[in-house]
Amino acid sequence: MKKTWCAALALMMILAMLCTACGKSGGDAAETKDPAAATDLPTVTAPPAAGEDSQVMGLAADDNHAPEGMTQEEWLATLSEDQRKAEELRGHAVEELYEAIGEPKGAEYTASCLVEGGEDGILAYDGFYVATTRFANGVEYVMGTSN
Repeated sequence: MKKTWCAALALMMILAMLCTACGKSGGDAAETKDPAAATDLPTVTAPPAAGEDSQVMGLAADDNHAPEGMTQEEWLATLSEDQRKAEELRGHAVEELYEAIGEPKGAEYTASCLVEGGEDGILAYDGFYVATTRFANGVEYVMGTSN
């Protein structure tokens, strides 16, 4: 009986991973899903074309990104100076981040789950990481930070 439950649990875990995998699948289920029904997606506008003046992506600057039970100001006060600057640049072009706190010690990019033809990046700084999204036209934005 114990082996049956373990096998069933393993199968459910594999199915869950397949159903939530990033990227395109062979089927067209993603194309028929109603995007208006999704409520947990970030607000993202189309990126500016290369050379355009727009420097801020459609991430609301006044959203509270603090852990539950904290105000944005309380949370920002707990961060290092560089991480606070990076967090305040959420939605801005990555070049502004480089001007504010310098180049990262390392960077890794993978195909984006958010932007077709784009890349999601993780930039490594001392004591924290910065998540970015790079659109197919090369414009890259700061998405947030983590420790």
